[in-house]
Amino acid sequence: MAQMIRLSAAAALIISLSAQITIAQTSSEIWKSFAEQVEVGTELDVRLNDGRHFKATLVGIRDSAMLMQPRTRVSVPIQAVPYGDVLRMERTKAGIGAGKAIAIGAATGAGAFFGILAIMLSIVSD
Repeated sequence: MAQMIRLSAAAALIISLSAQITIAQTSSEIWKSFAEQVEVGTELDVRLNDGRHFKATLVGIRDSAMLMQPRTRVSVPIQAVPYGDVLRMERTKAGIGAGKAIAIGAATGAGAFFGILAIMLSIVSD
């Protein structure tokens, strides 16, 4: 009976370890396929398994790792990030913010108003 319990525990341990290895390999393959679909030069938001978080530009793709240029105040060398170390990775949102869009619209409106006013004044003054 004790031998049966040990055998069951050993089998459960082996199955759980092999499942974790399979999950790790699967996530590596997923991140590799994601990196292959992203264009070089794309800005990414990356979180690693060890808790580190950074924003970087994708510089290149290798079989075992991505080459990334982290966005920092002080320039740092290009780093190879293994696919297995990636916990989460997504493109940073491109485009302009709402405040910038409002400022552009207001400046365009003001410019159009004063342009039309200048044209009307030049017509009236002739």
